[in-house]
Amino acid sequence: MTRNALSGLFALGLLLAVTLLDLAPPGPSDAPPGAFSAVRAHEHLKVIARAPHPTGTPEHTRVRDHLVAELRSLGLDVRVQEGVGVLPLSYDGVVPMGRMRNIVATLPGTAPTGRVVLAAHYDSVAAGPGASDDGAGVATVLEVARALPRKARNDVVFLLTDGEEPGLLGAEAFARRDPGGTVVVLNNEARGSRGTVQMFRASPGSGPLISLYGSTAPHPSADSAFASMMGLLPNNTDFHVFDRAGWMGLDSAYTGGGAYYHSPLDDAAHLDLGSLQQMGDNSLALTRALAGTDLGALRSGGELVYFTVPGMLVRYPAWLEVPVAAAALALACALFWTLRRRNTPALDPTWPAGRPPSPAGRSSLPRALGSAGVALLLVVVTAAAGYALWPLLTLLRPEYGEMLTGDPYRPWPYQAALLSFTTALVLAARRFLGSGAPAVLPVALIGIGFAAFLPGGSHPLTWSALFAAGGWLVARRVRGDGWRVVALTLGAAPAVVLLGGTALASFDVGLKIGGLFAASYWALMLLLVLPLIEMTRWAWLVPLVAAVGLVAAGLVVDRFDAAYPRQRWLVYAMDAGTGQAVWGRRSQETTGESVRWFGEKGWAAEPAPPANSLGAPALAVVKDVTSGGRRTLTLRLTPTGRAPVAGLSVTPRAALTVDGRDLRAASGFAYHAPSGPIDITLAVRAGAQARIRIFERAYDLSVVPGYRRDPRIAVMGPMTTVFREVTV
Repeated sequence: MTRNALSGLFALGLLLAVTLLDLAPPGPSDAPPGAFSAVRAHEHLKVIARAPHPTGTPEHTRVRDHLVAELRSLGLDVRVQEGVGVLPLSYDGVVPMGRMRNIVATLPGTAPTGRVVLAAHYDSVAAGPGASDDGAGVATVLEVARALPRKARNDVVFLLTDGEEPGLLGAEAFARRDPGGTVVVLNNEARGSRGTVQMFRASPGSGPLISLYGSTAPHPSADSAFASMMGLLPNNTDFHVFDRAGWMGLDSAYTGGGAYYHSPLDDAAHLDLGSLQQMGDNSLALTRALAGTDLGALRSGGELVYFTVPGMLVRYPAWLEVPVAAAALALACALFWTLRRRNTPALDPTWPAGRPPSPAGRSSLPRALGSAGVALLLVVVTAAAGYALWPLLTLLRPEYGEMLTGDPYRPWPYQAALLSFTTALVLAARRFLGSGAPAVLPVALIGIGFAAFLPGGSHPLTWSALFAAGGWLVARRVRGDGWRVVALTLGAAPAVVLLGGTALASFDVGLKIGGLFAASYWALMLLLVLPLIEMTRWAWLVPLVAAVGLVAAGLVVDRFDAAYPRQRWLVYAMDAGTGQAVWGRRSQETTGESVRWFGEKGWAAEPAPPANSLGAPALAVVKDVTSGGRRTLTLRLTPTGRAPVAGLSVTPRAALTVDGRDLRAASGFAYHAPSGPIDITLAVRAGAQARIRIFERAYDLSVVPGYRRDPRIAVMGPMTTVFREVTV
């Protein structure tokens, strides 16, 4: 059976390659005027991502003025909408808020049934110029606005929000003033510099919208399993605000190259034009389709299970998820039942040569159950190995500990090492797994667990188990090794596409998180492919040695230098009352100094020279009234005008109203892009005093005497804070 088995494995390897090629972004295009061109969009990026442009900075103003001019040159009705936005999430610290300036460009419809909103945010973090996050989304909006026909049924709104990075502030301010009606939003984001643009989140009840995406987008890539898992993680974009406002919509992003995320290397030179092309092609096609669709009809659908296979987006009603999982479990149990019948040596590569098959009716069911238990344990062990990879790498190279996304610049040797190590574990357990047929049962059991507790997330397991069990059952009845291999190969095909494809795609979210998913899904795929794997007793040593060698190669290849700088978190704080100042570096071992200087744990402080060019805002008590056991203070905070953020923290927590927005019981606020004095109402119990720290924040470390930028260091989250403490 060796030659036939190798043919089957070759076919499955080819199928995995086709799956990966289908998921890969298209090549960039300098397309005709009516199509999206990544080359043209990249020219916008060179202007937008010239330098970091956090909200409230002069560079941010430059970018906003450029975007307004570009949109007006396209003949659109453009306005800058100002409003006060507040973090729309539950938060225990100083609440981000500020005066946001959203850019809203409208293409009126001829007979609108609602509005189509194409959204992205135009601010960046302080550390990097934001070419991917979210310059790619902004450039997509500009290029789609140029290419979109000027006559459409529905209103099309091109929305560029402000203040996403500090806390979804622009989106919150926009949604609060939204006039209502039917809205469908397409939001584009990025968490890296390359990779497949995945539609990773959809609004509830968006079945018709997802179907439209599957039939319209030229390069669809979406998976309800990934969406379900993302729902468990604290990853928020502006889409969170739009969804909470009751809008329908889709949230898309690419996440490969996470080492560049929120770093100085998130620039136009490092952005992959293929990812930009995929984002633009899909956005233009969907905006065109939605512009001519009865948007109200999209609300009539339910939930879908959906996933991408080569050539199409599969989708079906969510209520079928449990029946499919139950069918997979039933077929796996049927396979178990057949194991009580006569074994076929040709289907068990571990059967000793020359030994006759077991007597009819004497096949060991306990052995099969034991094999299923080993398979289940193997999945747990491989998941643990995937989770442990990043801590191991940070132990071998401590500099990795400061990498923001838990991913190195050149992760490929480490990714290959994890897959090799996982393969070694499965092969080492091969003698305990027998023919491999019992492994189908734990895959089906995990699938039905996902169907029950992670809606939308079971299909990679259930369809893989269903087909694998079916392939085994057919293989036990057909004659001839060739036909048996055909049956087993066809049965394993969904496992290769769904489990193998998911394993490799999981690496896009970084080794720290993606390693766990990659290792466990890779192991599940191998378990279902085991019938085609023939090996000697010590064959598992080959991938084990390869894994060790690949880790060593990764440590050699992934070196830090000026082109690939180390990431380091560095901030500065100065007490304007005493003139003392410190540098702050991320640290696991901190003392009370961390809270004193930075208002939170996690920082190690070391002395720094005072920066006399920085100052703290002024605080004045406008009114102080006590009534009914409550003391109400009206305060006015006046920024110096030299920093993009001003605010205060208060002890104990107090009811705060800032610039007309009620923060309820809060420990303070950080106000981004203030345009003048900030009016504050603070309420405490009668007779109590409040200890207040007033502060300003900026992002230029060069104002600190003696600071010199090291080109081998990428400073993450650079910030200067000047504060003064007062009691009122």
